[in-house]
Amino acid sequence: MLPDLTIHADAAILINANTRQILYEKQINQSLPVASMSKMMTEFLVLEAIEKGTLTWEQQVSISDYAYIISQTPGYSSILLRKEFTYSVKELFHATAIHSANGAAIALAEAVAGSEQEFVSTMNHTAKALGMEDTVFVNSTGLNNQDLGPYRYDNLEYSDNTMSVKDVATLALALLNKHPEIVEVSSLANDTISHGNHDSATYYNTNAMLPEMDIENISYPGVDGLKTGYTDAAGYCFTGTIKRDNARYISVVMGTDSENARFLETKKLYEAIPKTEL
Repeated sequence: MLPDLTIHADAAILINANTRQILYEKQINQSLPVASMSKMMTEFLVLEAIEKGTLTWEQQVSISDYAYIISQTPGYSSILLRKEFTYSVKELFHATAIHSANGAAIALAEAVAGSEQEFVSTMNHTAKALGMEDTVFVNSTGLNNQDLGPYRYDNLEYSDNTMSVKDVATLALALLNKHPEIVEVSSLANDTISHGNHDSATYYNTNAMLPEMDIENISYPGVDGLKTGYTDAAGYCFTGTIKRDNARYISVVMGTDSENARFLETKKLYEAIPKTEL
């Protein structure tokens, strides 16, 4: 176990993904709003559908009113989907994993399960199957239910997706172990999406720790994923993963107070990994 690092976050964890040993913990069983880190479950279920053959990367997806409205809402992470075009599963998946695009995540949920509500049911069932005991999903994106406007759900016990950092780490571990190809996407600094034959747009990764982002004092060698998150309720969150030699580590920080703080607190965790761990 690492010494007290004074991690400035509501909760944090660092695990050795090879041995599953917890190297650092702070409030690891406390269920907290998780924001867009929820999308790791959306990604997991899309990859499961691809593996089963019920979805293909080339499959074209129409954009529902719900996905469109959320995609167009100012202030939300978005790639500005257009209703008059269809998008491939691959395009929507990349936008979700790289840019945390909310409309893209909703479109994928609908493509997998027919509706987001059915998809959320599968999210919660899968969480239980993975042993995630402090997790509740209410939507595919991690947005607060009230922020969904006319598409918010009534009579919910919870208005936010909530998870503990231990459960987030469990999900990240399952994603990496079952679908290691995720890092081929999560490590991309940017990508483009085409709006039919009309035009295309470049978007950028929300993970500033990627070496390819080349951001002074934040980008860090070996980081190749995995997912950021932010809402007013959740604060700034980050699930990171780093490969060193033959070892992989997964970190989660939740409830930091600024966009950069989530990365700087993660950096503290990585720099404290004992040499004997490497």
